[in-house]
Amino acid sequence: MRGQAAAREWRYLWCDLERLVNGRVWRYATVPFSAAFRAVAVYRVQRSLYLLLGSGWQALRAVMAPLFWIASPWGSPCEIHYEAAIGKGLMILHPSLGAVVSKRTVAGDYLTLTGGNCLGTKGGDLTPGGIWLGDRVLLGVNAVVLGPIRVGDRAVVGAGSVATRDVGDGEVVAGIPARPLRQRTAAGA
Repeated sequence: MRGQAAAREWRYLWCDLERLVNGRVWRYATVPFSAAFRAVAVYRVQRSLYLLLGSGWQALRAVMAPLFWIASPWGSPCEIHYEAAIGKGLMILHPSLGAVVSKRTVAGDYLTLTGGNCLGTKGGDLTPGGIWLGDRVLLGVNAVVLGPIRVGDRAVVGAGSVATRDVGDGEVVAGIPARPLRQRTAAGA
């Protein structure tokens, strides 16, 4: 069971790569060296090892901390916790802006982070899975999602917004605090 869950993360990594390549075959030669792919790959590898080794991964990470520190200049300012459960097709458009994803996050397929995003909990809420994101959710630049919260399928949280209340399927929200602006159509317009 653990091995299957770990292998699934590797399949998801391939899907993440294909989403970044976006049908342009020549990009297979360049995308694996991009900061966007590197940030996602680090998350997928750590998640895979966590699913395979359980709490043993936490101990191994502590032992490997000096190596991580040495490699940090080549890393990414994105911090996606290995306990966060994110579906296939994860994309970070501008990883140099950073992204922080709490271990309390459960996200569906094709999540798009545009950079400067934060998915966390407010007031020290430690509810497991306190942040639920559906499929094909888009977070604009510097959008913040503070749980406990549910963000529905195809929802958009606008740039610079702070979402603290549930967002319905296909809803576009913006502002501080985020308020509904409109509904997206099924085609995603």
